[in-house]
Amino acid sequence: MKYTFKLSALLAALLWGGAAHAQEVWSLEKCVQYAQENNLNIKQSAANAKISALSERQAKAARLPSVSATINAGEQFGYTIDPTTNTFSTAATGFNSVGLSANISLFNGGLIHHSVKQAGWDRRAAEADAEQTVNNISLQVASAFLTILLNEEQGENADRRVALSQQQLAVTQKMIDAGTIPLVDKYNIESQIARDQQSAVLAHNNIDIAYLNLKQLLQLEPDYSLSIEKPTVALPADAQPEGLSLTNVYQTALGTQANIRAADYRVESAKEGIPIAKSAYYPSIGLGVNLNSNYSTAFERPENIITVPTILPVLIDGENRTLEIPGQPTQVPVNVRRVPYFDQLNQNFGQSIGVGVNIPIYQNGRTRLSVERAELALLNAQLQQNQTRQTLKNDIQTAIANARAAGRQFEAAQRTLNFTTLTFENMQKRYSVGAVNSFDLTTAQNNRDNAENDMVVAKYDYLFKLKILDFYLGKPLRLE
Repeated sequence: MKYTFKLSALLAALLWGGAAHAQEVWSLEKCVQYAQENNLNIKQSAANAKISALSERQAKAARLPSVSATINAGEQFGYTIDPTTNTFSTAATGFNSVGLSANISLFNGGLIHHSVKQAGWDRRAAEADAEQTVNNISLQVASAFLTILLNEEQGENADRRVALSQQQLAVTQKMIDAGTIPLVDKYNIESQIARDQQSAVLAHNNIDIAYLNLKQLLQLEPDYSLSIEKPTVALPADAQPEGLSLTNVYQTALGTQANIRAADYRVESAKEGIPIAKSAYYPSIGLGVNLNSNYSTAFERPENIITVPTILPVLIDGENRTLEIPGQPTQVPVNVRRVPYFDQLNQNFGQSIGVGVNIPIYQNGRTRLSVERAELALLNAQLQQNQTRQTLKNDIQTAIANARAAGRQFEAAQRTLNFTTLTFENMQKRYSVGAVNSFDLTTAQNNRDNAENDMVVAKYDYLFKLKILDFYLGKPLRLE
């Protein structure tokens, strides 16, 4: 039985070690890169950009001629026209016609030209939207990554507090055994241990939730074995949010934020919509070329033609006689055969070329309404452009204010932690000599624990607020 237990323990240790070895450790840069390659929102925005690129190619292709071929084949019955001789016939006739036509627009009021330019601006706007989606997802990944680091640090602190409380319990038990403190102090310490264990459970639950949030952003399965890299998270030495001005950050962000470029491109696209609508006022001119030929089973040709005298039947003295008309011979076809297929196509080959002009005279006011609609679309695009810029300015102003407030909060949390730590250490010394009771000790410990938790939260909050400012300044997302 003892050997079986040892073998089971050994197998469990090997399995746990193998699972731990298989667990991947991802850095922030790897998480961001993986999200950019696999996140569904990013893939969808990239697909939209490709669709816009195809629309631009389609608009450019309108400058090229359109060429089409037609082939018809069938059987005619009844009183119809022979397509090869243009004569009426009652015989059943098989037919086949082939044709090739080409058309090209020579002038259409600038419709194609401005449509190509509009499609180009739409493509640029879609590409900027895709870039903005990448930036937003990257920022969300960085936030989820920092949240995991925060929760893991809080979990480590919670585990450390449990161990410290258990050490205090051991010291308290010795003092109770020595008769220096009452038994009730043990109960106070045990209550503190229970609270610390509850905090540790909550902290580890938060770690699991934070990992789940990161996996969702990375499009990973919930059971995927993932562990993030734990760099030495230090606040940047040159972080000076107090010295940042709204004007400077805003001017920099205008050149780094893709949504600003997308709004600008959409204004240019809307401008092209006005001449596109006005092109309906002008006539359109097109050039057309057509080639055609046909075949018919009724199209026959004799191999030889012979000349014979012309003989007419006449009635002379009540008798049927024949009369030859001199000088007027009759040509008689011999061995009549159907003309071969390709010979007919060659013989019936026809060509045509022409220019067509379509002049608009009255269109029920549709063109005028289309122009007004295009002008309103431009106005909306300009309003959206201004709204996007104003939103960016407001977000930057908020980000600067939040970073400044987070910096001050972090400094205050550090001072609070220093003072509560000194108080707790002093309480430990006094408790060991019986100068204070366990209630005073646990109160000092709780104050220190709360201050430590507040300091950790303030540190990561300040770090994330600084990363938001880096995002607006166009700096890459990394933990230095």
